Amino acid sequence: FNHACVNQIRGGFEKDDGSREYPAAVMLANFPKPTSTAPALLKHDDVLTLLHEFGHVFHHLCSKTRWAYFQLDSVQMDFIEAPSQMLENWGWEPSVLRRFAVHHKTGKPIPEELVARMVAAKNEGAGLFNLRQAFFGLFDMAIHNTTDPNVDIRTLYKTMRQEITRFAGGNANACGAATFGHMMGGYDAGYYGYQWAKVFSADMYASRFLKDGVDSQQTGLAYRREILKPGGSRDASVSLEKFLGRKPNNDAFLKSIGLDQ
Repeated sequence: FNHACVNQIRGGFEKDDGSREYPAAVMLANFPKPTSTAPALLKHDDVLTLLHEFGHVFHHLCSKTRWAYFQLDSVQMDFIEAPSQMLENWGWEPSVLRRFAVHHKTGKPIPEELVARMVAAKNEGAGLFNLRQAFFGLFDMAIHNTTDPNVDIRTLYKTMRQEITRFAGGNANACGAATFGHMMGGYDAGYYGYQWAKVFSADMYASRFLKDGVDSQQTGLAYRREILKPGGSRDASVSLEKFLGRKPNNDAFLKSIGLDQ
């Protein structure tokens, strides 16, 4: 397995006698294995992946609906990645990193100067990354909206990739679309949801958690009540407005990728 994901083992639901069947989930990932000279050590990118997938786990375990179908199975695709992407923010918080990012031999926490440099370099390549995401989302929509039965997927992929990301294709015979694994993993006609949900996640994090404190129990409980608990039993826009106290906007997202100047 060369990716990372969370799969539902059992959905939670209300039984006929009023008791509850509690949900269960499994996280699949590729983290480094221990060696003969060192324990299993995570790179910072691994930590972000762990937090991302835990966001999905929390969404599944903390949702509380009458029927299992309305846990995660019916969460809108343009919101399903919001809780996961929002949890990644804790991987950039100095106060959080100091608690677990310690040297495996000395036990000393990660130096503040190193954290500051990491945060300063956070948006290195942000333009390329977001263009890449835009390309995948638009390509996904292009192939699912075409009415041409003879559409040349290989050429369409290469052409759109060059137009959007400004990177020309390499091997003329390569089929880049064949590497787009999400198309066979349930994100077909919905990959745009990653970027769409990132707008929501940035807004929630900046407007509530940064404002109230990343350790605020009150804000955490409000997030659990209004965002996680409903699962897919109500429209995501309702959950967002209840948590934010207003309609969401993209201000925090643009700032998070360095476009607030």
